[in-house]
Amino acid sequence: MARNDHLLSVGNEALTPMTSAMTALTTQIDQLTEVADARSSARLATLKTRMENFTASVTLVGQVKAGKSSIVNILAGRPALLPSDVNPWTSVVTTLNINTRTEGDKKAKFTFFEQEEWDNLMVGGGRLGELANRAGADDEMDDIRRQIGEMKAKSEDRLGKHFDLILGQSHQYDYFDEELIQRYVCLGDEDDPDINPKTGRFADVTKSAELFMDIPQYPISLRLCDTPGVNDTFMVREQITLRSLRGSEVCVVVLAASQALTTMDMALMRIIAQFENRQIILFVNRIDELADPVNQVPEIRDRIQDTLKQNNIDGNTSVVFGSALWAEAALTGNPDIMNEESRQALNTFYLAAGFGDQAPSLDKIWALSGLPDLLLAMNERIAEGAGTRLLDRVRHKARNIASQIRATAVAKKLSDGDGVVRDLDGVSPEQAIATVIAEYDKKAAVLTTSLREKVLERLNSAEKNFVKRATDSLIAHLEENGEEGTWQYDPAGLRTLQKAAYFSFARAMRKEAGALYSAAAADVEALYHKLLGNHLGEFAIEAPIVPRVPPPLGIGRTIALDLQSTWWRRWWQRRKGFEAYAADYTRLIASEASSITKDIEENQIAAVLENVRAVLSDFLREQKETLLNISATAETDASRNALMAGMAPQKSRDDILGDILKDLSNEAA
Repeated sequence: MARNDHLLSVGNEALTPMTSAMTALTTQIDQLTEVADARSSARLATLKTRMENFTASVTLVGQVKAGKSSIVNILAGRPALLPSDVNPWTSVVTTLNINTRTEGDKKAKFTFFEQEEWDNLMVGGGRLGELANRAGADDEMDDIRRQIGEMKAKSEDRLGKHFDLILGQSHQYDYFDEELIQRYVCLGDEDDPDINPKTGRFADVTKSAELFMDIPQYPISLRLCDTPGVNDTFMVREQITLRSLRGSEVCVVVLAASQALTTMDMALMRIIAQFENRQIILFVNRIDELADPVNQVPEIRDRIQDTLKQNNIDGNTSVVFGSALWAEAALTGNPDIMNEESRQALNTFYLAAGFGDQAPSLDKIWALSGLPDLLLAMNERIAEGAGTRLLDRVRHKARNIASQIRATAVAKKLSDGDGVVRDLDGVSPEQAIATVIAEYDKKAAVLTTSLREKVLERLNSAEKNFVKRATDSLIAHLEENGEEGTWQYDPAGLRTLQKAAYFSFARAMRKEAGALYSAAAADVEALYHKLLGNHLGEFAIEAPIVPRVPPPLGIGRTIALDLQSTWWRRWWQRRKGFEAYAADYTRLIASEASSITKDIEENQIAAVLENVRAVLSDFLREQKETLLNISATAETDASRNALMAGMAPQKSRDDILGDILKDLSNEAA
């Protein structure tokens, strides 16, 4: 770790309410465990483990040479960890697992592409080849195949003729250092004499890299993901980057101050446009390279906000300005790493911040670097997002478990004279419970099928409307301009329609699944009352929490219509006659639009709907176990009396449960 790694704790105040709440909730779970039976104790232990294993995911994306790896290195407290020079550069999605539990002494894991993934690249050209084929860009495919051949030859030269034997495998180490990391994740100019010959040996076939470390300055577990961007040569890693973002709580978009958003890759813009506003943080790096940072920063901020609005992204998105170089100087205690221009920029900022009458200090350099603001923004979003959702779920489950413990205790304490009411319309408890479960399994199946059909209908309608408008526009262009020149239709409108369809699905899912869950909880609660009558007192079974719908990142994936390269001009030049243009373009655009719909359906909608059913199924299964246990307990006098002999007085147990339930409800409010 760096000399001044204590600086990394700046910004932890945003996490204090969350960590304090987790500590208090853990205490309440321990109290519940003291009065719980074995089954409930196991469930409570699972809740504790869930909180202990809480890990917040933060993914960094951005422009090439903007300094993503430099920022990750600073956040890890190890400025030289990942390569951050122009040459060599990071080419593999690299995840830093901070304060997470690991198996044995594992410190590094490098996973290679599966054989099928490699074959898809070698034979079909990866995603880029897929797009070129769909567009009928034969000339582009020839160029892609040539580049693939060169890539394969270099890989075989580095790894030997049998390099494909490592595909689908992984390498694990009980250590990591800069040289080891560069061997797996870096590419660079092979003609550069300063490049270590081992650098990038496995990079072509490495799918992902994971490093494991402990940083005591962070009060929680973090997963920091450094991505190479979504514009690598064959778009091989676009899906991997999207996969990383799908599970991420926060997306940090790293930009270079000299470029800001004016030259930002549109692929990147398309992806971040799908996130919720509070999930995005823009970090404008390298302000130390600006000639007049004090005056230029406000101008850059205005440009960024304008660009965001033009791309339908909330202009109030958090924007942080800073310098990884200044942060490194503060973290290492070595200001000599700054060149003269960087020093002058820092001095200008120092005076503008009102520090002119104070001696220079590393703490102030750290503050001006923007890293404290970045850490604070990250922690705020973690606490209000994943942290709050976890606390809500655990409290909710704990309250239901407390209610189940109370019901079980009542059943055990009932005397022979009181008995169990069993107002179950003449059926056994097992049959009554099975009927409720079967009913809601069927209702969940009907609901998820209906939600899927409705969203697909709307997505397909969006496709048809867009194809019609695009084709009409093409014909109008041809009628006015003939076949000279080229023409292209912006697919942004398609994405807007698809996003609207997805969010309509999300709203409907939350409303209808919530209603289904509430009805199921009410019917389950009624079973408790039918079994135990009025002996329960204040008693409630709460409905499960409706699953969260993640942002539709699949909408941001690249399609052929996004590619503004030579293939489009060639496509145009090969067509002759209005009908040929219209028919071929309609096929192309329909194919591209349906590819997005398919991605959303398979990778997002299907997962959400499966989760809807799984949450309800888990809830009903847990309640079934408790209800059957209550029924069995009430029927066995000997067992009941034996259990009663070893129990605390009912009043004591009820008081404990009542107090815990009250605390859990108050904290939730």
